[in-house]
Parts: sequence; structure tokens; C-alpha cells
Amino acid sequence: VVTFGVMSFLGYTAELHESNGYNAFDITRGYFHVQARLSDRVRVRFTPDVRPTTDASLDRNLALRLEYASLDVQATDGVAIMFGLHETPWLTFEESVNRYRVLGPMFAERLELIPGATDLGASIRATGARTEFHLGVYNGEGYGRAEVDKYKSVDGRATFRPFAEDSELGNVTISGFYQYGWYARDRPRNVAIVMGSYETIHVAATAQYLSATDNPFIARDVQRRGMSFFGEGRQGPTGWAGVGGLDIFRPDASNAGDQRRRYIFGGAHWSQVGRGRLGVVITVEQEYQTANSQLLSRRLLAQTHIEF
Repeated sequence: VVTFGVMSFLGYTAELHESNGYNAFDITRGYFHVQARLSDRVRVRFTPDVRPTTDASLDRNLALRLEYASLDVQATDGVAIMFGLHETPWLTFEESVNRYRVLGPMFAERLELIPGATDLGASIRATGARTEFHLGVYNGEGYGRAEVDKYKSVDGRATFRPFAEDSELGNVTISGFYQYGWYARDRPRNVAIVMGSYETIHVAATAQYLSATDNPFIARDVQRRGMSFFGEGRQGPTGWAGVGGLDIFRPDASNAGDQRRRYIFGGAHWSQVGRGRLGVVITVEQEYQTANSQLLSRRLLAQTHIEF
């Protein structure tokens, strides 16, 4: 059995802080899913993705690249083994909790601490009644980029529902993630994340703390710290919704004066159209330097999430 699907993010962005008034229509995601079920337990996924890139001449273009090319084996009812270009344990999971990936990359990816939602490697995922574990070994370059050295990244996530499903707090989940990897010898790429989430028909909220030891290209290891909060009040899975978020990030923990704050707030409307889903999201995003409250950027985003 072969199935096809599409997910695309189409949007308009207007810079409200820059004097030149830059604005643009854009495509930030263009998935075309192809999934083949070879048997009851073996599945293949192939997904190209169209997204904006900047070349060596600083020209911004739309480029096609491979997002998924994986072989998935359901070893038992609760255990799956994945091989090839497939999801890493954290970002795809976070996107399943927070449906507003249309607004841009999630916190750790936006800070360039996790290079992408997919990577070349092998992993195993085990799911129980109230727990889920996902552990894998990856190249560490992200999004199928070619491996440049012998170093790999080991990524792992554990998710736990501490309360009984039929209790008032049954929708609370606690998740932890750790990436142990290297850019090159003596240049670590380690990221630790703890996140709590809560979801009901009318409310969805996440709060996470991030700590990283990172050294992409300089002579010393840099300690990075951050917190991210996001909330949604809504009519339900479809209908109107209000959203708001706050990110606090310190690019270098040893430099107390270099702390950033990012706010986002706005509204959305989600519709079920046939077998597909349509979301229209309008938000304002602002970023400040915390030490002197200097406004670094402000922009208006009008985005659509189309999925079928």
C-alpha cells in the first residue's frame, strides 16, 4: 500500500523595526510525503522538502532537499526500529506537542544547537502505557548532510506521564532529552532539555529548560542556557485560538550582559477541510537585548499551515 500527502507552510513576513520596510511572501516548508507499507511491520518513507536557502552569493532561493528516506520496522507492538534518514528523538516529538511549527523552528533548532529534525542514522523507539523512549546514533550533521568526520551523535529522549490518564492531570507529560556529540575532536556538541507539557481541549502549554555545551568553530567551549514557554487557548482542535510565547536565551553563560528575550503573540484559526487541515496564523514577534531592553527586531507574520 502506497500513500501520499502534502504539508506546506506559506506565509508573508513584514519587518516592522527596519527602516527599509522589508517584506516578502515565502514558502518555509513544502513536504511531499510518500509512504509505502511493504508488510504489516515494514514501512518505507520518502519525503522531499522545499525550503528557502541562502547560497554563497547571499542570494535567497527555494531549494529541494531530502528530508526523509527511511526504513521503519515495527519489531513488536511497542518497539520500532528506524534506519536511514529519519526523525531524531527531540524536534519531531516537540512538533507533535506544539502544532505551531509554522511560526518557525523550535527553540533548540532556532538556536542552532540541534541541526535538524531528521538525520542519517539508526534508532529504536519503545512505547508503553505511560512512557516512551527514543534512542539513536546519528551522523550529527542534520537533514541528511554528508558526514565530514568519524564523530557521531548519540541522542536520547524519555517521556513520562506521571498521572493516571483518567485523572485531572492525566494530560501532563514530562520529557527529557540529551544529545552527546562532537563537531570534531575536542569540540563538543552536547544539549540537555527538560520540558513539561499540558494539553486539554481548550488549553495547550509547554515549558522547557535548555542547557548546552557547544563549540562549533572557536577555541573554547561555550555554555549556553535558555528557557522557552508557549501557550495556546483555543475553542478546540478546530476553531479560533490565541497564542503567546516567551524565549529567554543566553548565548554565552559567562557573559551576563548578553541575554536575549523573544516574545510572540497573536491568533489563529484551524479548520478541518475534507481529509486535510488548514491553519491560518497571524502573529507579531519581537526580540530584545535584556541588559538594556534594546529592541533587536520586530516583525509581523501571516502564515498558513496546509496539510492533507
